[in-house]
Amino acid sequence: MNFFKIKRNFNFILICLLGSVIIFIYAPIFKESIELKQLDFQWSPSKLVHEGINHYTYMLEGNRDRIIGSQYGEYLHGLYIMLYPFTLFSWETAKIVWFIFNFILATIIPLYLCKKFELGTSETMIIIFFFLTCSVTKAHLVIGQQSLLILLFISLPFVNNSKISFLLSGISYFKYSIGYVLFLNLLISKKFKPLILTLIIPLLGLILYSYITKSYIFSTALQPFQLAIQNHLTGDDGISSMPKNIFLFSFFEFFKFENKSFFALAISLMTNTYLIFKIKKINDNLLKLSLILVSTLIFFPHYPHNFVLILPLLIYSVKNINKISSKISFFAAIYFLSFFRITEIYIPSLIDNFVIHSQFMVLYFNKFFLFLILLINIYEDKIFKIKNSN
Repeated sequence: MNFFKIKRNFNFILICLLGSVIIFIYAPIFKESIELKQLDFQWSPSKLVHEGINHYTYMLEGNRDRIIGSQYGEYLHGLYIMLYPFTLFSWETAKIVWFIFNFILATIIPLYLCKKFELGTSETMIIIFFFLTCSVTKAHLVIGQQSLLILLFISLPFVNNSKISFLLSGISYFKYSIGYVLFLNLLISKKFKPLILTLIIPLLGLILYSYITKSYIFSTALQPFQLAIQNHLTGDDGISSMPKNIFLFSFFEFFKFENKSFFALAISLMTNTYLIFKIKKINDNLLKLSLILVSTLIFFPHYPHNFVLILPLLIYSVKNINKISSKISFFAAIYFLSFFRITEIYIPSLIDNFVIHSQFMVLYFNKFFLFLILLINIYEDKIFKIKNSN
C-alpha cells in the first residue's frame, strides 16, 4: 500500500511540476501567436465560403485581397465547412479560439494514444510534457496549422476498429498530403468497406461546399489539386518547378526535363505504396500507425510543423524501449520533434564553403535518416537476425 501511495504522490507532483513548466513556456508563445502569427489558420478561405464564394475559383483567378498570410486554401472542401464556427468570430478572436483548440488537441492526442496503448501514468505525463514543449509542436501552434487535427482522425482506425472510427477518419483526407496514406493502407489491405466509409465525409464536404458556393460539383472536385499545383508546383514565371520542401526524391531537382516534379512525385508515391504493402503485415497497430505516418513525411513534401506526426513513433518506442529498433526510434523521434530544425537552419551556414548545395544536402540528410528509421522498423527481424548471426 505504501508503494502505491508513494507512486500516486509522485505522479501528482509530476503533473503539477510539468503543468507549471508548460504554463511558463506557453505564456509568451500564446502572446506571440495571437499578435503576430496564426497565418496558416484557414480562416479567410472559410470566411469566403460561408459568404457563398468559391474560394478555389477566387484564388485560381489570382485574387488574394481577402486572403490572410499563407492561407493557401488548397485543402479539401470539407475543411472549410468544418471551420464554419470559427468564421462567426472576428479574425482576432478566431485566432485565440483556434490556438486554444490546438493546445487542447496537443494535450489530448498523446493522452488518448498512451491510454489506448496502455502506457503507465508517469510515461504518459512525460510524453505529454515533451510533446507540448518540443519545437515542432510550438511552431505548429504559433502558425495555426491543421496537422494535429488530421493526426487525431487518422489515428482512430488504429485505436478502435469500428465503423464510426473509419467514418470519422475520413476527415484526415481533408489534408490529402497526409491522409492519402490511410487510403493506401486500406486499399492495399483490401478493407474495401472501411475504405468506403472513410470517403463519406469528404464526399459530403464536396456536396455541401458546392451547394453553399453554387458551384458545379464535378469541376469543384478538382479545384483543391489545381490550386495546390498553382501554389507549389508552378514558379513565378509560370513554369513547372519542384516542390519547395525536400522529400526523398527531391534529387530530381538537379535533372533537366519537363514535368520533373510530377515524375518525382509519381515515383515517390509508388515507392510509398510498396512500403505500405510491407507495413500492412505488421500486427502491432501502434507501430503500423507510426510507420505509415513516417512514410508520408519521407515521400511527400512537408513543412517542418507536420513532424507532429512523429508522436506515435515516440509513444511506440517508449512502450517497447527494450527492443533495439525502439531505442533507435526513440532517439530519432526526439531528434525530429526538437532538434532537426536546428540542423537545417545552422549547419548549412557552417559547411557552405565545403559542400555544394549545402542547404539541400542537410535537408535531404534528414529525410534519408528518417527513411532509414522506417526501414529498420519494417525489416527489424531480418536486420537484427543478421547482426546476431555475425
